[in-house]
Amino acid sequence: MKPEPSFLDAKPGIDDGAYILDGVIKTVEGESSKLLRDQMKIYANNRFMFAFFDDQTGKIDAATGYAVWVDGILTETPIANQDGSVEGLNFEIALHPTAIGFTQSVRGMPADDGGTYDLDEVWKTLSTDESAFDGLWRLEVRDAADSASTNFTEIKLIGGGHFIFFQGFDHKGESIQHFGFGSMEIDESGMVTETGMASTLEEFSGKDCLVNMSLIDADHMTQTFIMNGVGVVQSYVRI
Repeated sequence: MKPEPSFLDAKPGIDDGAYILDGVIKTVEGESSKLLRDQMKIYANNRFMFAFFDDQTGKIDAATGYAVWVDGILTETPIANQDGSVEGLNFEIALHPTAIGFTQSVRGMPADDGGTYDLDEVWKTLSTDESAFDGLWRLEVRDAADSASTNFTEIKLIGGGHFIFFQGFDHKGESIQHFGFGSMEIDESGMVTETGMASTLEEFSGKDCLVNMSLIDADHMTQTFIMNGVGVVQSYVRI
């Protein structure tokens, strides 16, 4: 059984929702640099996810997991990142509400070279809207005509009227990774319009995609859409 922490316990004014990064200072071995990048973070149903493309490393940086408040301190426990499952990591987050969102400080983030770095971030609120689809979803089955892609994996978090996903698959012997995030609107018939904001996928940003999303039960969801003229059906289980 997966833990079900209460995100609301001792929460210092930070609402579930979608947030966009306004600025970040990265400190490595005492030297600080200010960075600008397209990055979104969502908190929803005791879960978190963030994703962005790191220009410094030339790679995707994405993670998701549990978000737990204890005595006013937020602890994020990653369970997956762009490379797969993650175990044994916990980060205490110094997070403080502001008039437009929140500030966040993280110490001791692991770097690719084996060292660590610190982050001080400023976030703006995009939306705290809620929907029946809010939560963290792991892809179980993908049915698409483009059979050239295999070993397809994806995790998606929905919350605050927005979504984030990161995915991986093999294509012609090459391992491929992508991420994307954007906003979503649900009409009276239940049809969802996803509008891309940032991604490593071509022609994603600024593009609308009609998605037929359906809750099978409380823990299972399907979504159907057209991608490059190909119909895609994806089934998810709630994490």
